[in-house]
Order: sequence, then C-alpha cells, then structure tokens
Amino acid sequence: MAGYVHKALRNVGCLVRTGYWLTRERCCAELPDENFANHLKVYRFAAQFGSDKNVLDVGCGTGYGTSFLASSARSVVGIDVSRQALRYAMSHYRGPNIRFVRMDAEHLEFADRSFDFVISTENFEHLRDQRANLREMSRVLRDDGMLLLATPNREMFLEVDNPYHTHELGYEELLKMVRECFGECLIAENSLEPPTLEGRRLREQRKAKGAQGIDLSSIPFLWDKRIDTTWVSNSHSFFCLCRLPVRKSRCDQETPAGFIENRG
Repeated sequence: MAGYVHKALRNVGCLVRTGYWLTRERCCAELPDENFANHLKVYRFAAQFGSDKNVLDVGCGTGYGTSFLASSARSVVGIDVSRQALRYAMSHYRGPNIRFVRMDAEHLEFADRSFDFVISTENFEHLRDQRANLREMSRVLRDDGMLLLATPNREMFLEVDNPYHTHELGYEELLKMVRECFGECLIAENSLEPPTLEGRRLREQRKAKGAQGIDLSSIPFLWDKRIDTTWVSNSHSFFCLCRLPVRKSRCDQETPAGFIENRG
C-alpha cells in the first residue's frame, strides 16, 4: 500500500512540474530509476551507429534518447503517437538538429531513403501491425543504412500479462519477420536468464536447434567491424541489427500521401 501511495504521489508531482503523467511503459528523465537506466543504455550503444548521420527514432516517447543521439548525429527526428509524451519531449529537448513529430510507426510520413540510421527500442511490441512497421523502416532507410530494433524476448515474459504489449516475439519468429524486409540481419541475445522454468526450457530447446543469436559482449564485432560494446548489456530484449533494406516495387508499396522529406 505504501508503495502504491508513493508511486501516486511521484506521478502527481511529475504532472504538476511538467504536465506529464508517468506510466510504467514510458521512461522519463524525471524518474531516473533502474528501468530508465536500462532503456538509456540502448541509446548509448546505438549512438555509435548514428554519429554524423541522419537518424530516425521510432517510438521516441519522452525524447530523452532522441536528445542523447542528437549530441553526435547530424540530425535526429523522433516520432511517437502520444501527444502527451511529445509535449514533454518538445518542451525539454531542443536543438538545431533535433525535432519531434507525431506520427504512426506503421505509416511513416517520410520519403523513401530519408535516413542513414533508424532505431526502434521497446516500441515494436506495442504495435498491432509489426510487419507494416518493418516495411516502413526499411523503406525510409538509405541503401547503406542500418536498423537497430530492440524488443523483448518472449522467453522472459511467459507468466507476465502486460496489457500494453500486443505481441512479444521469440527468436525464430523475429528473425523470420525482419528477413522479409532486410537482406542481412543479426540478433544479439539478451543478457539475463529467463525467470521461469518454461522460459529456460524454450531457450535451451531453440539453441539445441541452432537458433541462437550472437553474443556481442564476448565477440564485439558486427559484420566484421569492431564496435563499442560498453553499453550493450540489456535485461530482457533482443537487439536486432539489420541492413540492406529490401526494396518493394511501387505497385507493392507506395510512399504514404503527405510524406515529409528529410533534408537533415
């Protein structure tokens, strides 16, 4: 009971100060707890791929990660469907190379080949049409661009009913899905043990079949290039890294009407 009261008071205090109501599904710099620290690690790891690049942050939430990327990127656009989260982001994070736009992740309003690097962290599992989101992220990436998709490993959440999540993916399902939109895909395993016996059984079962991701913490290479793995540790999510976007014909996939051209 005391914990519930403390949480309610904390949220009310944040609402009064910033106009933003905290939920357990959105991290915010107003509450730099363990969850926030783990989410920020993803952006710290990702920054090396966005340095001096035009970057898209899909599902940017309150914008703390978008702002972090902007410190080294040429330009960063953060998109989200939440007006409240974007109001917070726009009031707290400003700069000549950063902007926030309200947009549906399944219908990105950008021209083809607009970005060098796309990041989507802890957003994919919230979407109703995950394949549509992948097609869109592939479409807006330049030919030599890269996607970093961080999303929870289903093995970690077998006994958790999260009402905010539409679908959590296993390794094989995720790999099959991203390969529909990218020519090359690597998945880094999450770092923690599944908390349930069934989760551990499923993981050992798939690994016995050879369905196993890479371990960047022990082999710090990505497509034969050494990378900085200082911030690669993560609690429960796969890191899916994709390049060589598959191009669909104009008959199969049209650029959304009213697209925004990224001139970063």
